[in-house]
Amino acid sequence: MRKLVCLAMCFASSASCAGTVGKQLEKEFDYNFASSIVLSDSDVFTVGFSDFDPNEYLNLDDESLGDEESVDLRKKITVMSLPFSVPVRNYRYSPYQTKVNGRGYLLSSQQKVHALDSAMADDLDELILGGYLEMEHEAYLSRSVSLSGAAGTHLMYYQNDYAYRSDALLDYKDQIDGVYVNTNSLAMVGEINATLKYSQNGHFGNWYFWSSPHYFNGVGVNLGDGNNTVNPEGWYWVNGVKVFYRLAIWQNMVQSFYTSFNRVDVGGDTEKPLNTDHYYEASMGWLMTPPFNIPLVTNVGVGLSLNYGSAFKGGSLVFFFNQM
Repeated sequence: MRKLVCLAMCFASSASCAGTVGKQLEKEFDYNFASSIVLSDSDVFTVGFSDFDPNEYLNLDDESLGDEESVDLRKKITVMSLPFSVPVRNYRYSPYQTKVNGRGYLLSSQQKVHALDSAMADDLDELILGGYLEMEHEAYLSRSVSLSGAAGTHLMYYQNDYAYRSDALLDYKDQIDGVYVNTNSLAMVGEINATLKYSQNGHFGNWYFWSSPHYFNGVGVNLGDGNNTVNPEGWYWVNGVKVFYRLAIWQNMVQSFYTSFNRVDVGGDTEKPLNTDHYYEASMGWLMTPPFNIPLVTNVGVGLSLNYGSAFKGGSLVFFFNQM
């Protein structure tokens, strides 16, 4: 999620400039919806309950690993995502399987905006609520290799609240209020994706390599005073490895050590908000299955995540939910 840009230019000069600024402000809605799809996918991005700059603990000076600005940005954004997967049809003695996958998610941020270089900052609060459902068909090409394809839809709601703490934008309030700020919008975004996976199972656990491209495109509308439409479009492609090492079984709960490493390439409306065309993310932690069957819950856990190369670079202590 991004700050609304160009507030320092708000319709301050010619009509043509105003039109350009208006287009840029309208595009921010696309950026917010597109980036939220990536940030809510816990397989490619994780944000936690305590953020830090890894350079301070590893005695490094790598700007791509984290800095004060990126850690501050991570602290200002909240991401909650609850993924689930439900088998719908499992053909006996057949390599084919059908599943319904999805997630519910919430993203929020609180930011300061210095409009027109004002010494006093205005407050901008943003919120996105979303839900995603897809139908996935999976085929096992061999004992170790599987290929799946899926198609689904995101339904997303966005709102922002802008508090004018300074006098910088009061002359333009009638032009922007309810149109670009203090407004809300709704979008429906279609997504298609595929996953190629090579996996191995052993006595102490399992691991797999995976590659999964995602493409999405959607339409939406501003529910406020503006008549601008929304058209988020983008893609991301994750290539990585996940390892689950079974430690013990205690009170019917399987204790596992989990680690993953991913490279995520992004494009379209996802590239500018993340300030990169690719980034890396590594996670590790401890997972535990519930002691009794709980619908839609596979495991929970706690651990550490590091992001390298994006606008959200840095480290976090995180809660894991349904890592598979």
